[in-house]
Amino acid sequence: RGVTMDVGMTKFETPTKVITLMDAPGHKDFIPNMITGAAQADVAFLVLDASRGEFEAGFETGGQTREHGLLVRSLGVTQLAVAVNKMDQVNWQQERFQEITNKLGQFLKQAGFKESDVAYIPTSGLGGENLVTRGQSSDLTEWYKGKCLLEQIDSFKPPQRSVDKPFRLCVADVFKDQGSGFCVTGKIEAGYIQVGERLLAMPPNETCTAKGITLHDEPVDWAAAGDHVSLTLTGMDIIKINVGCVFCDPKEPIKVCTRFRARVLIFNIEVPITKGFPVLLHYQTVSEPATITRLLSVLHKSTGEVTKKKPKFLAKGQNALIELQTQRPVALELYKDFKELGRFMLRYSGSTIAAGVVTEVRH
Repeated sequence: RGVTMDVGMTKFETPTKVITLMDAPGHKDFIPNMITGAAQADVAFLVLDASRGEFEAGFETGGQTREHGLLVRSLGVTQLAVAVNKMDQVNWQQERFQEITNKLGQFLKQAGFKESDVAYIPTSGLGGENLVTRGQSSDLTEWYKGKCLLEQIDSFKPPQRSVDKPFRLCVADVFKDQGSGFCVTGKIEAGYIQVGERLLAMPPNETCTAKGITLHDEPVDWAAAGDHVSLTLTGMDIIKINVGCVFCDPKEPIKVCTRFRARVLIFNIEVPITKGFPVLLHYQTVSEPATITRLLSVLHKSTGEVTKKKPKFLAKGQNALIELQTQRPVALELYKDFKELGRFMLRYSGSTIAAGVVTEVRH
């Protein structure tokens, strides 16, 4: 398939679920791809290295564990399983497991995860301990009576799907088909689709026909919100489509704009954000250069009330209302209408500086 997004995909089954697993890269240079993966996810699991010094390196300043935790939460993932791996390196010590879960737990709570939605599982990938079946090692079983990783994945609550909303699919990959058409892959964020239906691609504003639908490598007649599908399309030129386009219902198309307003939460930033600040807008599978054109107001963290109008700059930890301008048109929705399509991240010189939700599209 020649997947270009550097997010590996596979599927497996648990007793009650079919799971599509996306392996997102952990390295700092590939955070944009990690965002693409996390934006399509319903739930997440974070793999940590329990060996001494390694967990600390990933968790302290500059490590990727924190950024990944913030990203998945900001992109709407609420359920998290944490695999505390390489526990065999520390002889399955309960103290080490608790030290890691306490440190991480405080951080995840600040990031917005509910304690009841985070599960910690001690594992060893090398020996396969506590992954598919409960661990047998006596050093582990004397203090750990919980689930193995597979049981935890099986017990995740499936999120509610927006099946009753108009059709939306964000393109994660595009490739040529053997026949006359071409294929796009991605997750259906809302609505459903049947073979033979007409679709509208935005921003190019071109229509085409869904000639075939493939789900888990099997041809199907229809698919709905939550499914990761491959669509075979005809009646349109592949050149017009790129990663980040949105296919939608021609009767109820997605909004396309170059200016929009949003509520953002500023993360740890080195320099204050001022008017004219350049950013990379990461949204679903898109990354687009953009500029913060207006700082409208600073908002109270919990109530959302305006505490200051037209601030000169924004500092870390602040909630604010801003206006963004993108270089090229982007297809997005208001957060209140489509949660999945109204969330985005902002990055600047290699780090994530804010998460936001779209409040108004300007024409």
